[in-house]
Amino acid sequence: MHIIVTGASSFLGRAVVEKLKEHGHRLTAFRHSFNEAPPGEVPTAADVWVHFAWAGAGSAGRSDPDIQKYNLDMSLDAVAKAIESGCRKFVFAGSQAEYGHAQDGGPKKEDGPVAPVSEYGVAKELFSHMAETMIDGYNRSEQCMRPMRYVHMRLFSVYGPGDHSSSLVSSLIRSLREGEGVDLGPCTQQWNYLYIDDAADAVAILCEKFTGGIYNVGSRDTRPLKDYVRELAEIVSETMSGNAADASRFLRFGARPDNAEGPADLSPDITKLSLMGFEPKVCFAEGIRRMIGSPDRIG
Repeated sequence: MHIIVTGASSFLGRAVVEKLKEHGHRLTAFRHSFNEAPPGEVPTAADVWVHFAWAGAGSAGRSDPDIQKYNLDMSLDAVAKAIESGCRKFVFAGSQAEYGHAQDGGPKKEDGPVAPVSEYGVAKELFSHMAETMIDGYNRSEQCMRPMRYVHMRLFSVYGPGDHSSSLVSSLIRSLREGEGVDLGPCTQQWNYLYIDDAADAVAILCEKFTGGIYNVGSRDTRPLKDYVRELAEIVSETMSGNAADASRFLRFGARPDNAEGPADLSPDITKLSLMGFEPKVCFAEGIRRMIGSPDRIG
């Protein structure tokens, strides 16, 4: 297939581009938005459009309504261009932030309620409705040569080599290896981490299968965030000379406020994705060891 990828320079975008190449697909990749490309560089014929482009990193960017408005408009432009390019499918990187505190206390299901808290989560969830409306309108129109399907991925916490330096996993590894104290929230909420290679596998499946709809993209390992943090500290301790098993003493739980989304549970039900043939392969401990051994572990 011919697949267009926007946001190909992002953490997940880079991994997906490599995965799709491994699968033998022909790619047209844009580092950020196709709007930044010179005229004529966007293909007029393609099969799938995968959209990762989304500006605003960190809690400040997620809370900025102007940045999220830009993201929404730019992403809707991508849908229009995908329609023009005759794509059969538009695959969008949504987020677990769309759930907010809805369905807390149990696995979050794609057909259950959502209640985004941050501007980021609101914009991602709003895009899904607007994109579906655009695509449905096109599919019903006389101009439709072949119908387009819409895939909305609700991504949970993806980690691995090359992740942004400000991510929790990256900053923990860096600080603990340097013997620095780390201020954390209570970390009592349920959390779910998915290794980058497994996330790329999931995206490839959703590109290649004849499907549409909303899909949670996460792992089968859901537990309190504090457990993840302590396991990471133990693994870092294994690599430290001298003060082995002491990395956990640098962890200060409850010393900082919650992020823009608040302490929502990240507990995905991945039944729909597993029925498509997806199965996570890399456990959290192995993923952390790969990050520690990678030269680009912190982005």
